[in-house]
Amino acid sequence: MTLSHYQVDPVTGFVPPVPLPPRLPDAFARWDALVPDLSALIRSRRLRGVVRGLPVLDVAPLATFGDRERALLLLTHFANAYVWGGDEPDLRLPASLAVPLCTLANDMGRPPIAHYATTSLTNWRLVDPTQPLSVDNARTIIRFLGGVDEDWFFIASMGVELAGAPLLPVVADAVRQSREGSDDELARSLDAFAEGMGAVHVALEQVRRWCDPATYYLRVRPFVTGWPQPGVVYEGVSEEPQRLIGGSAAQSALLQLFDAMLGVHHADHPAGAYLRTVRGFMPPPHRAFVEDTERDSQVRSRAQEGSAALQGAYNSALARIAAFRDAHMRLAHDYIVAPSASGRDTTGTGGTALDKFLGGAHRSTTDARV
Repeated sequence: MTLSHYQVDPVTGFVPPVPLPPRLPDAFARWDALVPDLSALIRSRRLRGVVRGLPVLDVAPLATFGDRERALLLLTHFANAYVWGGDEPDLRLPASLAVPLCTLANDMGRPPIAHYATTSLTNWRLVDPTQPLSVDNARTIIRFLGGVDEDWFFIASMGVELAGAPLLPVVADAVRQSREGSDDELARSLDAFAEGMGAVHVALEQVRRWCDPATYYLRVRPFVTGWPQPGVVYEGVSEEPQRLIGGSAAQSALLQLFDAMLGVHHADHPAGAYLRTVRGFMPPPHRAFVEDTERDSQVRSRAQEGSAALQGAYNSALARIAAFRDAHMRLAHDYIVAPSASGRDTTGTGGTALDKFLGGAHRSTTDARV
């Protein structure tokens, strides 16, 4: 299979290579009209009334990739803003929002809640359309409360994806070499992977440049949190409340793809079951890339039985993943644990206990050494 089969771009990776359209077709103008005023409507506690007054629109006319992705981007943000944009959460989404959101999300194989793909992969536009996409030439399309900290947090997350994009063909080559190539050829692929991971690590640390931890914790994190007990009712769809986890970097295909290539196995508790669950939040082609790589890769077994040089290359690649996860743990501590006062929630936005989940994933990675 080619990378394009999985909707992977050779330059931007899992990020679409072109921005989403700046507006939807005219029939959906009322959705677009909410975007610039979303933060003011949340702040003034008027958003819920405005959403309840919207008509129930048929999403069938949304036929292009760009229109569908933009509509899902807007509707998922509206849903999270509606639930969390008051003194208390409102656990009933009105049909004006719930019906088109659930119809579109179901058709696209995605959840009807703000998730990593809609907050980070597609939530960007170019500042200067004559220049290529980069973190310094992009800003978010839609924001909850707004401000540079929120904008940068999601743009910097996209920057990790852009930094990892050159590694996606390397992953595909390593899987191919694990099945067809010599030890030397596979070792060269793994060496290239280890070298490229340095840029991914640097991109992760860039979150700190323009996003203050306390601001993230108090003003950004609450709006990407999952649905609380007993769940959210999507009126006009079902009266059965849905519990959905919040947006999380674990929903990115990038690190799961790297694990799949290297044959890193995460035990069900505390990391494995969660990592498999969040695959349902990935765009289906990205999920397929991870699962096909997991099925086809023989990198780990080849390294276990291979030359000393191949084992060294494998362990070096693994060490780069472990270092990235170590940096992620420090970031989570600084942005969630440290700003939290006594008694405040220190779980991740995906609902996991951070120390157990991130620590467990890190141990699984280091334990995979050959």
